[in-house]
Amino acid sequence: MSVSRVRDIVNTTTTSSPSTPVPPPPPTLAAFDNFTVGAIRRHIHIKFFEKQHFTLRVIAADLKTAGIIPEDTSDTTVWRIMHTMGFQYRLSQRKMYVRRESMDVVCRRIGALRALQRHREEGRKVVYVDETWFTTRMGHSREWVDTTQAPFNTTYSRQLPPGEGERFVVVAAGTDEGFVDGSYLCYPAKTNQGDYHGEMNGELFMRWLTMQLLPSLPEPSVLVLDNAPYHSQLTEESRCPTTATRKADLIRWLEQHNISIPPAATRPELLFLCQQNRPQPQYKIDNTIRMWGHDVIRLPPGHPELNAIEQVWGFMKRYVRSTLQRFTRTELRATLDGARQLVHKDVWAGAVQHSRKYEEEYWKTDNIHESVEPIIINIASDDEDDDIFLDSDCE
Repeated sequence: MSVSRVRDIVNTTTTSSPSTPVPPPPPTLAAFDNFTVGAIRRHIHIKFFEKQHFTLRVIAADLKTAGIIPEDTSDTTVWRIMHTMGFQYRLSQRKMYVRRESMDVVCRRIGALRALQRHREEGRKVVYVDETWFTTRMGHSREWVDTTQAPFNTTYSRQLPPGEGERFVVVAAGTDEGFVDGSYLCYPAKTNQGDYHGEMNGELFMRWLTMQLLPSLPEPSVLVLDNAPYHSQLTEESRCPTTATRKADLIRWLEQHNISIPPAATRPELLFLCQQNRPQPQYKIDNTIRMWGHDVIRLPPGHPELNAIEQVWGFMKRYVRSTLQRFTRTELRATLDGARQLVHKDVWAGAVQHSRKYEEEYWKTDNIHESVEPIIINIASDDEDDDIFLDSDCE
């Protein structure tokens, strides 16, 4: 017991009545013998060896169940003991995203929010579509480590195997009622390098869309998409020449669109003229969705919070990170199936509700006003007080 603690007890005894009980000091590392301290360390090292991810609450419950610490030991005391023993909850990696919004992004967000509101008022079911990835080396950004051990020692931490591991790509769609039946697609990637978007192309996405998703959708529905490259393949009619286009092709494009060409125009002038008359973009995916009787809303860049399926991906990835132990393809496939089964209706409903909260915040920050009925003022008479009225008041 420290000197300051003895001083506190003496002061409490002299200032309180004899019947006032003195609160017991919180347990510290000194309150446990060497055997208990060693048992705590061995218990955590076993979890490292078995590649189990654990939180403070989990390890405290396990220590109580094993009879290593008393049942009345609080989580705060366990945290204090573990830190005294040299265990720390460290951040292994951190990603920071800084959004710099242009006026174009803000206008596209406002358009998407208004479209979502309009489709909901029309009774359309909102379907969230997205793709993600899972690897055999997935782990939490923060995990417990034993700082008294060497980093290369198996008793230092859970220690994930080195390398990127094997990767699986998952494509799916869902509503506030759960995954759309038949829309879940999971397949192994050909490579584990680079962005997972390289494992998806317009042809594969179109085949999944027309064979698995659209036939299962209730009408009318509206699909929420991001602007991934395979979502944004332009139709031939809406393509515009680029800097790689030859001069003869530039002239042909201008003539096909009935655009007058200045005499002796150079190639840069022709390209600038093409860009000035660039047609409105039309996407193959959008046209296909509308042919099936549905509509589509494209989210502006950098707005994953408006796509509810991103919350579902986060739920599944947390489960996979905490469950993987052997880090093999077979185990990852089985873990993914288990994570998918855990994503029930309540999880999807919570994800949609979370996204709608962001929608409400954007309505406020972007100062979006709902359309109102026009106010009609009759000024035919000189008596303004009698003839000014609202159209809504007319019977």
